Amino acid sequence: VMEDPDSAFTSVKVMESSGGGGDEEEEEQHSIRLPSKVRRLIDLADPRLNGEDEMTARLALISLLAVFRDVLPSYRIRLPTQAERSVRVTKETKKLWDYERNLLEHYQSYLKLLERTWTTSAKRQEIGRGVSILSATAIMCLCELLKSAPHFNFRSNIMGVVVKQMNNRQNDEVSAACCSAIETIFTTDGQGEVALEAARLVSKMIKDRNFAVRPEVLRVFVSLPLRVHEDEAQAAKLAAEANKKKKKKDRATAEIEEEMREGDATVNKITLARAQADTLHAVTLTYFRILKSEDLSDGKVAELLPAALEGLAKFAHLINMDTVVDLLAVLKNMLKRVDNLPLDAGLNCVLTAFQTLHGPGQEMQIDQKENVDPLYSLIPRLCSESESAKNTELAIKCLHAAFIRRKEYSTVRAAAFVKQLSSVSMHAPPHTSGPLLAFVRQFIQRYPAVHQLLENEQDIITSGAYTPMASDPEHTNPFATSAWELATLQFHVHPSVAYHASGAAAQRMLQLPAEDAGRIRADLIGNSREGYIAYKISKKKHALRAKGAHDKRRRQQYRFITPRDTDNHHLK
Repeated sequence: VMEDPDSAFTSVKVMESSGGGGDEEEEEQHSIRLPSKVRRLIDLADPRLNGEDEMTARLALISLLAVFRDVLPSYRIRLPTQAERSVRVTKETKKLWDYERNLLEHYQSYLKLLERTWTTSAKRQEIGRGVSILSATAIMCLCELLKSAPHFNFRSNIMGVVVKQMNNRQNDEVSAACCSAIETIFTTDGQGEVALEAARLVSKMIKDRNFAVRPEVLRVFVSLPLRVHEDEAQAAKLAAEANKKKKKKDRATAEIEEEMREGDATVNKITLARAQADTLHAVTLTYFRILKSEDLSDGKVAELLPAALEGLAKFAHLINMDTVVDLLAVLKNMLKRVDNLPLDAGLNCVLTAFQTLHGPGQEMQIDQKENVDPLYSLIPRLCSESESAKNTELAIKCLHAAFIRRKEYSTVRAAAFVKQLSSVSMHAPPHTSGPLLAFVRQFIQRYPAVHQLLENEQDIITSGAYTPMASDPEHTNPFATSAWELATLQFHVHPSVAYHASGAAAQRMLQLPAEDAGRIRADLIGNSREGYIAYKISKKKHALRAKGAHDKRRRQQYRFITPRDTDNHHLK
C-alpha cells in the first residue's frame, strides 16, 4: 500500500479463465473486479467479516491508521460537481479527481467502522461488561486521526465522538486519550476555527450533562493559547464586516482572493481574532455557569470549582470591563467562605481576583484587602503533606501577585505574612519550606520595614502580644515577636532549607532567576521523586597535619630529630 498509494485505493479487474477466445462483450462478462488493497484491509478490520478474530481486527485498524496518516493530504478535498465533471479536462486532472474520490470513500468507510466498533463497546458498558481491547483501539485510532488531520474531511464527525468520550467513566485511559486529543487541537490550531468548534462541543457537553463531568474535561480549556482581548476582537469583527461589503461589490475578485488565501500558509489575523474571541466567550460562559451554580456544595460542582477558577485565573486579563464587574462580584462572595472551599479552589479564587485587577480591572479603584486577608488564612493549610505537594506553586503565585506585582502599603500586614510564612516553613515538608523561605528573602528585600522581625525581642519596645490565630493580619500584632523560626531553620537537615533560612536572617539578596521560588520547588520535587538526598560533607584537617602550599610534598618526607647535647650535666 505504501509503495504505490495511487493504486492502493483502486479496484483491480481480473479475467476469469475460460476455454477459447471471445469478443469484448464475452470478456466483460467473464471479468471480475477485486477489491482494492485498502478495502481488503478494512474487511480484515471488521470482526463480522474476518471470522470474529479480534487480534487480526486490531492489527488491521492500526495498519489502516498508519496508512491514512501518511497519505491524507494537507488540504480539505472538495469533490467536483456534476457540471464540473462534464467539462473536458486533462488526464492528470481526471486522475487526481478519481484518486481523491476513492480516498474519501475508503476513509469514510474506515471511520464508519471505527464508530461502529466503539458503539458496540458502548452497549457493553451499559450492561456492565466494560470496554473491550478492540473498542479501545478504535477510539484511540479516532484520537490519533483527529490529532494528525484536524483540517481534513469528516473532522466534525470524529470530533463529536471524541468529545463525548472525554468523560468516559468506565476506562480512564480512554478518557485521558480523548482529553489529550482535544488539548492537541487547542495548542496546534493556527487559524483558531478548529479550536473554536472543539471548545463549543466541549462546552455544550458539559452543559448537557449538568456539570456531571470529570475535572480533567474542564481543564482542557487551560491549554488554549488565547491572546486576543475581547475589545480587539470587536474591532476585528467590524473589519470583517467591512471586507464582506467590499466582496459583494466585486464577487469575481473576492473568489480569486479566497482561493489564493486557501493555498497560502500564513495566518489570517482577522479570522484568528474572531475565532479566539468566540472561543473565549464559550469558555468563560462555561466557567460562569459553574461559579454561579445555586448549590456550590453539590459534589459535582465542587469538584469542578478548582478547574474553573484555574481557567479564569489564566484568561481573566482578556475579558472586557462588563464581565470584570460581574466576575469580581462572584469572587467576593466566594472569598467570604474561602475556609470551606478546597485549598486549590481557594488559592485559585485569590489568584483570579488578583489577575483580574491587574488586567482589565486595574482602572477600578478597589481595596485589595478583601483578597489579601483570605490568603493569610489559607497559607497554614500548606503544612499538610498532601496539600503542599500540589498547591505550593499555586500559593507562590498568589503571594507574588499580592506582594511583588503590587505594592503593599500596610507594614503590619506585610510583617504578619513574613511571620506566617516562617511559621509554616517550620512544619511543612522541604519541597514547601524551601520555596517559601526563598520568597521570604525576596519579601524582606522589597519591604525593608519588616527588618524589625529579625531583631532580638529584648532589644525592641512593643506592646501587646502576638496573636497568630486572628483572621485579619492587621490584628495579629507581628512586631510584638520576632522571626525566631529563621534561626531554628538554619540547622534544618535539608541543605536548601537551611541555606535560605540563613539567607533570610542575614538579609542576603536573592539571586534571580537561579534562586526563583518556582525553580527551587521544581528541583526539590524532582530530587524527592528520584530519591536524591542532598547533604554536606564537612572535612576537617587533623591538628598535626602540616599546612601550606606544599602540604602533599611534606607528608611524604621523613624527618630525623637530632638529640640535643646535654654535656652529661645530669651525671655530674
